[in-house]
Amino acid sequence: MNQNIIEYARELSIKKLFETNGFSTVWPTWKNKIQTDIFNSAPPTEHLIYSIGDNLRDIFRTTGQAGRSQSEVSGGGANWEALVCWYLNICLIDRRTFVLKHNKDLIPSPIKDAITVNYGNFRSNTESDLIAITFPDKAEYTIDKEQILIKDIHGNSVDISKGKNYNFLPILDALVARDFDDIEIHIIQCKTNWNDNAQIPMLWDAVYSANTFRNGISVGTNGYSIHDAKRFTYSFVTVPSNQIKKNGRLTYKNTSTAVLRVLNLSGGNYWGLPSETGVASSIKELLERNLKSGHSNGIISTIRTSMSYLNSTYSYFDII
Repeated sequence: MNQNIIEYARELSIKKLFETNGFSTVWPTWKNKIQTDIFNSAPPTEHLIYSIGDNLRDIFRTTGQAGRSQSEVSGGGANWEALVCWYLNICLIDRRTFVLKHNKDLIPSPIKDAITVNYGNFRSNTESDLIAITFPDKAEYTIDKEQILIKDIHGNSVDISKGKNYNFLPILDALVARDFDDIEIHIIQCKTNWNDNAQIPMLWDAVYSANTFRNGISVGTNGYSIHDAKRFTYSFVTVPSNQIKKNGRLTYKNTSTAVLRVLNLSGGNYWGLPSETGVASSIKELLERNLKSGHSNGIISTIRTSMSYLNSTYSYFDII
């Protein structure tokens, strides 16, 4: 089966979500919620797929429990990251963007180097729960992955296979190294609790947005920096698990501390609910604002094209 390297990366990303005990355990409940309440137990349309972003909080909360232990809270956070990753990727099928959870088997080395923050001799990466990468409109990203001819940074041809397996990461490393200036990097930090975590993305975005530092702080290593990429954004995506209304009034307002902390993030702040002006945008808006450049057509159009393949080519999403 012909498959370009971006769609192959997307498939690897989604399959790794289902390999975790947490996501594979909650998915049947979430799938039923989506099929019953959003799809109305009928074949979905492209607009219904897209609208899942307005309902991610309700989907996520179908498996939530009161009085959870700290380990269960941590597991819930990982599941939230996975749900957001699943949603963004299903909306990005056939576009030159894929989203991955930070994983050494999937993230290209130049991307990992570019988002590294150096403090003296100490190196640290952001709490980058998800990373979206948008690739340029070049032949290597649209042809069959088996036909890619690319040389690594040392000028050596990269083998297509390693043993019986496709040599995915070395090939992607070579492509990203060659095209780094034309690649977009989007960090998407996901947190279940808004109140407790809003200051974290605010501080990381400030670090990444600064052009100069004092006291030996720098961004990037091994010749790669986010400042050399075509575009870089930092976004915050929350459930939120906090109470939305109290005594009939919205808990979050445009003057709330948690809202103000993420107000000016370069990539915006989002939640698993319909957009609320001055507070947060629906997660589906992240697609339009940050991840739209990977195709000449709109998001809805490419979702429509992929619909008939969700039970075959893209059956790994397990939604039909």
